[in-house]
Amino acid sequence: MKIIKTVIFFFLIQGFLFAQSVGSYFATDARTAALAKSHTVSSRGIYSMWVNPANLSFPEEYAVEFATVFPLPSFNFSVGNDFLSLNDYKYFFTGETNQFGDIVGKYLNSKEKEKFKALFENGTGIASNFSTVLFALSVNAGQDLGAIGFSVNEVVGVHASLPLDLIDLGLYGNTINKKYDLSGADFRAWYLREYSFSYSHDFTKYFNGFMKFFSAGFSVKLVHGFAYAGLSRDFTSITTYEDHSIEVNSDNVFNMAFSPSFGLQYNFDSLSTKESNIGFFNTPAGKGLGFDFGISFSPDDVWSFGLSVTDIGKIKWDRETAEFKANGSYVLSDITQENLGDSLANAFQGEGKYIYDGFYTDLPTALHFGIEFRLDKFLNNNFPGQMLILADYHQGFNNQPGNSVKPVGTLGFEWAPVAWFPIRSGVLFGGRDFFKWSFGFGLNAGIYEFNFAVSDFQSIVAPETAKRLSVAMSSRWRF
Repeated sequence: MKIIKTVIFFFLIQGFLFAQSVGSYFATDARTAALAKSHTVSSRGIYSMWVNPANLSFPEEYAVEFATVFPLPSFNFSVGNDFLSLNDYKYFFTGETNQFGDIVGKYLNSKEKEKFKALFENGTGIASNFSTVLFALSVNAGQDLGAIGFSVNEVVGVHASLPLDLIDLGLYGNTINKKYDLSGADFRAWYLREYSFSYSHDFTKYFNGFMKFFSAGFSVKLVHGFAYAGLSRDFTSITTYEDHSIEVNSDNVFNMAFSPSFGLQYNFDSLSTKESNIGFFNTPAGKGLGFDFGISFSPDDVWSFGLSVTDIGKIKWDRETAEFKANGSYVLSDITQENLGDSLANAFQGEGKYIYDGFYTDLPTALHFGIEFRLDKFLNNNFPGQMLILADYHQGFNNQPGNSVKPVGTLGFEWAPVAWFPIRSGVLFGGRDFFKWSFGFGLNAGIYEFNFAVSDFQSIVAPETAKRLSVAMSSRWRF
């Protein structure tokens, strides 16, 4: 499937290139990134719209906030894998020096093969996610009228997983009478733009002094999808028999949709001619609606709690939608080493066609619960500066890019020895990342605020053992 290989390559390369200047679906706020996504309670102003819209109503010193790409853009970028560090790459893939001083390929003995296979015990995923804020505005009009927000965000996400049997096949070759199950493969990638409207209201007065603060809020998102590619079904296996023939059983479906503005020409469509007309307002290949709901409450000055559900909804892809489907059993005989790869590729190759009814994909729906503890308030302000301790729990309901059904727990710390210079750090456990240590800082110059974070601090302090790189930057004007 030449077109599928091209699309996968396109998304992976675009994910890397865009990541140099933009950035994860969950949050574009660098403060959140520094706190390892401890954001369900701690997010404020424009940054609360993407994680818990109820926080828009938190009483703040500034009633109006906005952000644009000037003077500094807000972005969050992450790229990496679950299995290979820089040290591992150098050991297995950069060759070795022979007796003549030349670099030659490294041949693995049985012990080294087992060492390489063990790298994949904790996962086989590869991911690149990033988002950027094109424009965001929030206005807190007070307890009676509530708070509103509007934002336009760009999101690109790529996630791929390799089947474990593919690693075994690559290391040991096709063993006689062994069936290799390749159904664990996964690939999903998209490019989206969100137009989001949020509203939050302060309901504290209805609690008769029982609560110091209580608010609820919601967001409605119009989602424009400009590109999508993904496996919707994959049941594939390979078996080699004693006569060295290979049986391939393939049942997989690969769906794609691209904006007509991109001018992508599918290889099964030789009758039409597509022209590229790429601009800022490209024609969507799909549209959808998303909804967020959340509450936040504080019984006193020390404790705060938040709960939200984000990205409830679907996208219907109905422009330039195509399906590549392979379904059948093939027996390959008389295969030489030279043509083995081509023969297998032909066996896996599916037939492409337009899907005129389109198809649906879920948004990355997730549940978030957070707790905030003000240590300085607990100690009656007998503490140097302000100190927040935060804990969050995130539960995704699908495996779309930027999301995971594996639960995530976070613990974050923010200390501001002086009000204009907060220092932040956090750790994340679970999800696709397993473990992350984050670090960052902020600069508060009154009406202008700047934040920076490295979400995988290991990539800074021990780069050769790191498997991921994550960087975030955000800024906002406040009046």
